[in-house]
Amino acid sequence: MASARSNGIWAVAQQLTTVGLSGLFAIALIRVLPVADYGHFSYATTLGTLGAAVMTGGLQTLAVRELRLRERGTRTVMSSVIVVRELIALAVYILFVAYSAAFAGSGTVIPTAVACVSVLARVFDAPELYFQSELKTKTPALIRMSVSIAFFVARISAIFLGGSVILFVALFALEYVVATIVIGVVYKRETGNPIVESPNWEYTRSIARQASPLALSGVANQINLRVDVILLQSLSGATSVGLYSAAARISEILYIVPTAYMGATFPSLVDLKKSGDKSAYRRALEWGFSGAFYAGIMVALLIYFLSDWIVALLFGDAYELSANVLKIHVFACPFVFMAAVLSKWIVAEGVLWASFVRHFSGAAIAIVLNILLIPTFGIVGSAWATLCSYAAASYFFCFFSKSTLSAAWMMSKAPAVPVLYLISRMRGKEG
Repeated sequence: MASARSNGIWAVAQQLTTVGLSGLFAIALIRVLPVADYGHFSYATTLGTLGAAVMTGGLQTLAVRELRLRERGTRTVMSSVIVVRELIALAVYILFVAYSAAFAGSGTVIPTAVACVSVLARVFDAPELYFQSELKTKTPALIRMSVSIAFFVARISAIFLGGSVILFVALFALEYVVATIVIGVVYKRETGNPIVESPNWEYTRSIARQASPLALSGVANQINLRVDVILLQSLSGATSVGLYSAAARISEILYIVPTAYMGATFPSLVDLKKSGDKSAYRRALEWGFSGAFYAGIMVALLIYFLSDWIVALLFGDAYELSANVLKIHVFACPFVFMAAVLSKWIVAEGVLWASFVRHFSGAAIAIVLNILLIPTFGIVGSAWATLCSYAAASYFFCFFSKSTLSAAWMMSKAPAVPVLYLISRMRGKEG
């Protein structure tokens, strides 16, 4: 458990560093770019981030499970993962560039094409999954942190040199390219395995079939997460995207911590499930949901009361309306934090189609509510749509399926877990 905890700490440190530096750069960029130009930058990088998440989401956790169970060799798993990722990445790249050309305005096409190079590059950072499965997240974490620091310096230098939106988008994509190359080199040096080799086609088809519900889930989840920016660009324009994205930058930092921690500690959850100790497994889940709930509540209340001050300090008077978005976004924290535990429970239990149903329901609600609310309420309407979709996808959907009902009750029980634990300890002492 100690190594799993250390693994989780390194994952959180890496995410805080990369997302934190990205946020600091965004603040600097907001200060020098017109709101509409920042909107174009945010739209393009949002699609790049969305594409990478769609490409990796369906295979990330599944590949770690396969590597951890050791029923197949590392080279077999890695080569199959890369093939499936490549097919998804190519489809995503073509789709996003075509969408931007058709619906988002001519000013978004080149930035989108450049930003989505990051999707193609991340195909080959699959070796990071090997380090995760071996509870060695420290290795890729240090690499990504170092690369992020170097590119943060490059981005800030570009601001002082008066760089264009295209240059900033290119640096966004190039960071992924460099990190991928370095992780691949370290993987090859440690294992002696080539990064790319001819796959086992039978196993590739098998893992693609297994990953299909998670891949569809990943698409739906990213639609749920990113559709607000995409529809704001189409329905309200780049200025609205800029105002909304400023608040979303802060939300991203809040949401990323539990996701990173659970991603890194997932192997220990698999081990508990495999051990057959149902009591320890359920106890770990209950405490995971409870800790996530209370962390989310504390973060939400803190940011809510400080939101006006935070936005004024970071972004300036031009972004005053962004505070209203942030005040709504933060109340998704309890749901998002518990969802980080839920997503790993779904994979550990093997109820993979539940993941698709979960994210599909959230995506459907997000699309409908954004289309209904943006024309009347603008960025505030989009924020409410986001909150409702997160709550539906992270909690309420669990009550509508037998396969997820136990998770629904564990999440409902989360606020009471510490109290129940204290009561049980007191009774034990009395006995």
